[in-house]
Amino acid sequence: MTAYLNPAELDATIDDLLVGAPMSQGQRLLGIEVEHLILHRDTRESAPLPFCCDLMKDLVDVFEARPWFDDGVLAKMATDDFGLSMEPGGQIELDSQPKPNLAALDEIFHRVKGAIDDRLEHTPYELTALGHAPVTKVSELGLLPRPRYQIMDAEMPQRGPRTINMMRATAGFQLAFDFENREDAGRKMAMLFRLSPVLGALTTNSRMVEGEDSGHESFRQRVWWETDSERIGVPEGCLDAETAISGYVRYARKACALFANGAQGRMPSPRLPFEDLVAAGGVTAEDLELHLTTLFPFVRPRNYLELRCFDAVPWKLARSVLALVSGLVYCRAASQAAWNLSESLAIRDPDVLRKIHLDAARNGLEARTPDGLQFRDLARELIGFSTRTLGREDCDWAQVEDLEEIRARVG
Repeated sequence: MTAYLNPAELDATIDDLLVGAPMSQGQRLLGIEVEHLILHRDTRESAPLPFCCDLMKDLVDVFEARPWFDDGVLAKMATDDFGLSMEPGGQIELDSQPKPNLAALDEIFHRVKGAIDDRLEHTPYELTALGHAPVTKVSELGLLPRPRYQIMDAEMPQRGPRTINMMRATAGFQLAFDFENREDAGRKMAMLFRLSPVLGALTTNSRMVEGEDSGHESFRQRVWWETDSERIGVPEGCLDAETAISGYVRYARKACALFANGAQGRMPSPRLPFEDLVAAGGVTAEDLELHLTTLFPFVRPRNYLELRCFDAVPWKLARSVLALVSGLVYCRAASQAAWNLSESLAIRDPDVLRKIHLDAARNGLEARTPDGLQFRDLARELIGFSTRTLGREDCDWAQVEDLEEIRARVG
């Protein structure tokens, strides 16, 4: 017999799925997901979707990977220490298993990218780290025909006109960190939400859009703020350690449900907040887990914390950002200093908060807080916090030298 969610227990059920079983039990492991566009070497046009799909099929054999199909569409593949997936517009995403140090992630990235580069060597296309497709019109980009993407493509633009850009044209990278318990998760979540506009400004890399200057250092960040308004940004309550988890639970409850797993597979749900769908009956734990994957805030709890505010950038910079943030999250002294600094970014007025993020999207490190502090200066302070802690016996998963790339970018 199918078990359905009890409305009276919905908050507790969501809470448990978010932070109830910490993945690495506070081992301070590192994880990363890296997306790349596939662009023409000369024209910078995006590769046609059929080309991207054929590449994915080849890579299953190259890596002797386990393929995963969604309604007949090759969507993902997995090996013992990494996975590859195809995003809606043909972007390729590499995701690592949690690793104890940055060197282990280096090895995975270079092994995978090297193999993909070899497959592309005799084609007109190459992997490219940019936050948004620079030349091809978004209206001309294909959509991978997974039921999930088709439903999102139909439903989400009603609440955000740039959803089509987000799905087809953007690429980023995400960092994953573990936590010890619910209290630790709340504090780390709040700090990362506060710092997200400054951290995102470190990797702005999407100025050109449809062959023209967008006027934004990160047009990708602008896109996210104009995607489905119920599913993005900073949920209410998430800037404070004491309310970060409960605020996220409330946000998850109230977001409109996109999917239900009916007898015929994944289907559009009625246009109701998820909590109302549960109250109507017939919603399973599987439906809830799927719903949680359709929320796209800057920090997402999944029994680990996923930081999602970065444009795709070359690996040297991405790994340097990972080293920086790992120090702020895991090293006690750096974390306390970063928490204190983040107080200037605990902006609870949603309109002001949105303005700060959009300032970062347009101006990058030249953006300022409401108090007039420049993001570049805040970034220098954050780098200083990690510089004083990384490489020590209790923070040895990365070294001070790993910060050189981000230090050079900030100046």
